[in-house]
Amino acid sequence: MKTILLCIIALIFFISCSADSEFETADPVSIRTTRMEADRNYPGNLANPFDVKGKKIYEALKEYYLEQQSPNSISELAGQIRFISKQLDRKVGITGKLIPFSDELVESIMNDPDNSMILIVQNSILQQYAKTSLIDFLEQLILERQQEFALTYNYILSYESAVLNDTGFTSEETETILTVASISRYSLYSEQERKDRDWEVIVGGRQAKPFFAPNEAAIVSIIALLDGII
Repeated sequence: MKTILLCIIALIFFISCSADSEFETADPVSIRTTRMEADRNYPGNLANPFDVKGKKIYEALKEYYLEQQSPNSISELAGQIRFISKQLDRKVGITGKLIPFSDELVESIMNDPDNSMILIVQNSILQQYAKTSLIDFLEQLILERQQEFALTYNYILSYESAVLNDTGFTSEETETILTVASISRYSLYSEQERKDRDWEVIVGGRQAKPFFAPNEAAIVSIIALLDGII
């Protein structure tokens, strides 16, 4: 009886060790490589076929910051938006108008970002289903604009995945919405990168309180640029 019991224990021990060994090898090179590629692409999204449009804005922001500090007034933010708007691929025939990106436009968006965004989206040529989806997405960004980028990043990726799997959008609407999502990701990440570098502005030898709340400038920029995208 003891011999049988010892055999059973030995067998269980052998199976357990084999399972552990299989578990240890369950993370193949391909999985690790995919994870490394995702890390290198951060804050991008390899699944978004229009990710490059947001990356172009990010690169424009980096170029802007070579000579400029983070905007600390409405006028400075308007100037930044004018600078990065030149990097956007305009969709000829959609809006057919020159957007001034004036101080007044930036101030009006700051005062009421929700209604400013809704007005722009509602006046677009998107069908109502696409308008509702995009408005819901942007309203969530506005609502949670002061949270850490890592949380916002996961939210945007989840939305992009839902859009890619939604057959209710036309191909043009899918491109438009994914472009807005990509630009949102990169714009918010750029602000996150710089918030600890130069938010504090030296005025007369004293530190001045930042004019914009965390992520506020990025949100205003995203809304201001909508007219050139949708």
